[in-house]
Amino acid sequence: LDIDGVLLVNENSAANFADEFLVAVLSKYPNSTFWLTTHCWKGENRAVAVLSPHLKPETVALLSKIKPTEWRDWKTDAIDFSKPFLWFDDDLFPKEKAVLEKNNVLKNYVAIDLYQNPTQLKDLVKLL
Repeated sequence: LDIDGVLLVNENSAANFADEFLVAVLSKYPNSTFWLTTHCWKGENRAVAVLSPHLKPETVALLSKIKPTEWRDWKTDAIDFSKPFLWFDDDLFPKEKAVLEKNNVLKNYVAIDLYQNPTQLKDLVKLL
């Protein structure tokens, strides 16, 4: 899970239905959800601190279930391609796209565009 552009619209506002989306993801994948965000990067994990002011307290309590990842240059460095996954992000760099294509898993990338579709997370809850 990415944070900026996915769970947060900007540094001051949670995305519409961010709480419901997180609850749905963690209900379906309680032991296999990972942060894939610059807020959890190079050994640092600030994901909970960044999200806490914007989410419901009961959602914040669930965030400890989400595991950190280790990556340096590209988010794809943290993905284990031997296991099934979904990657929710608003920005896919060309190098990351090439890695996904090379591993035949581009379909596992879920592009989030909250400006074009402000209720996209609600739509995804239905699909989970």
